[in-house]
Amino acid sequence: MLDFLNSFKSLIKLEKIHTDNNIFKLHYRFTVIMLIVFSILITSKQYFGDPINCDVAYDRKSVIDTYCWIFGTFRIKSSVTGTYMLYSIWPGLGNYVNTKHTNNAWKEIMNTSDLDDVIISQKYYQWVCIVLCFQALLFYIPRYLWKTWEGGRLRLLVKDLGLDHFVYVDKFLTQYVTGSPLISSSWNTECKEKLISYVLAGKYSHNLYCFRFTVCEILNFVNVIGQILLMDWFLNYQFSDYGISLMTTNAFETMNRVFPKLTKCTYGKFGPTGTVETRDALCVLPINVVNEKLFIFLWLWFYVLSLLSVLALFYRMLILFIPNFRLYLLMAQARYISRNHAEAIVKRLTYGDYFILYQMGKNLNPLIYKDLINGMGRILMDKTSLSYNPEVTIPI
Repeated sequence: MLDFLNSFKSLIKLEKIHTDNNIFKLHYRFTVIMLIVFSILITSKQYFGDPINCDVAYDRKSVIDTYCWIFGTFRIKSSVTGTYMLYSIWPGLGNYVNTKHTNNAWKEIMNTSDLDDVIISQKYYQWVCIVLCFQALLFYIPRYLWKTWEGGRLRLLVKDLGLDHFVYVDKFLTQYVTGSPLISSSWNTECKEKLISYVLAGKYSHNLYCFRFTVCEILNFVNVIGQILLMDWFLNYQFSDYGISLMTTNAFETMNRVFPKLTKCTYGKFGPTGTVETRDALCVLPINVVNEKLFIFLWLWFYVLSLLSVLALFYRMLILFIPNFRLYLLMAQARYISRNHAEAIVKRLTYGDYFILYQMGKNLNPLIYKDLINGMGRILMDKTSLSYNPEVTIPI
């Protein structure tokens, strides 16, 4: 468990070795950080005041505030939908100007067998910060699986051959570090032959490697759809169309309906003769002023992320089923390579081989990658002069 929590430290670090893509990073990096920050904002009382503030005349205010926060507040559904709206001072609270109507309405409500048909409970605000942290955990799970399955393979393959391996001078401008501004000194004929041998001899392991990454991409998509459904259930099925309602109807009314600022709390108190008296308190929820803004952004971001995830899966399908698409991607990544070499690689290598080769291209020095592709293409074009030993592989 501690190892799992420690893996979150990587969220704030810039990666030198890229084992995934930008859309994948939006799931486990941007979204996770955003959810954690939102959770911290909601729990920061010193910036936004008390989460609940109830108006009571004769009872201990702090106790009533705590009671209403723990057991929740509610609104009268009939007054929200308009049945008693004519007599309501604050819609949804069940407070009426005419005493006669007040007594009749409240008796009708209290005699109802199923209060869920009459009142709208407001208990979600106690759990918002916890739910956001839980969502952050769910968004990170595909990344955690991929890191476990990947096992640092690309790091071993491209070690000392990456984009960041350049010459530099120390602070005294007297000593140079071994290397070249263009090509690392680690790159030589022996190194190239080992990389080519590894790619050409690792057919089945590369297919499994690619399959696992695709599974994680599917998990990303399933997860974000599940998050939308989770938030919809959490907010009494008012999240899925929250943003649309803001744009098509009165924004203030929509936010007040989903995140009400004025609610009602009923509590009991012993009277002078020992009988329990039912009392009401008008409660203000300042926390919902923050929630309504945060959830607007969450709604928009979850739908945008869903669309991007669909596009990522569609892109993966194009690469898998259209070899010519892989050809153009390879030629775009390794610029100025021979088209014949690129065609030989695409036609004679499996999709798993192509995938790990493309992943290496994200991390290798462009000149090294071009030399690697051309060398591999020459070998694949002439089967009778294979100059690689399939048994020579890099230990992973």
